[in-house]
Amino acid sequence: MNLLVMLFLLMGGALVQAFIPASPALGQAKIPALAAIVVYYALARRRGDMLWAAILAGLVQDGLGLIPFGYSSFAFCLMGLMIAHFKEAVFVHEMLTHMMFGVLMAAGSTLILFVLLTTTGLIEMPVAQALHKAFGGALLGAAATPLIFHGCARMDRLMGLVETSDTSWHEIP
Repeated sequence: MNLLVMLFLLMGGALVQAFIPASPALGQAKIPALAAIVVYYALARRRGDMLWAAILAGLVQDGLGLIPFGYSSFAFCLMGLMIAHFKEAVFVHEMLTHMMFGVLMAAGSTLILFVLLTTTGLIEMPVAQALHKAFGGALLGAAATPLIFHGCARMDRLMGLVETSDTSWHEIP
């Protein structure tokens, strides 16, 4: 059941990333929905679940673009492991935590992909343009991650995968 819910969430994230257009003002950054799902799994679930989510989200993201398969998975795994390392030191179910890690995940994975793609010669992009895209992704990550985190947590609760007491916020009826 965990895998089915994860696949459902990832397909929803893929639809968001595929159909909401990128803004030129934000460096052509897309809403980091798949990255936000990895943030959810890094903070709220076990490390193994997060790694599966990161690998699958990366493969889906690579499939949506022209990135070789596995590059986004590497970036998501790296950032997810960093986030999971700090989950005992933060309030996992607070919006500010989601915003902070959404910023880190979006900007970090964008910069990791930039380094991977430029060192392998697959893209030629000025550093300023990559930083612009990372900044735009960070803004979108700060806005989208709390919403996506809440939706993922709600889905897990509705499916009976986590206890209701695992969350500290109050449900909106």
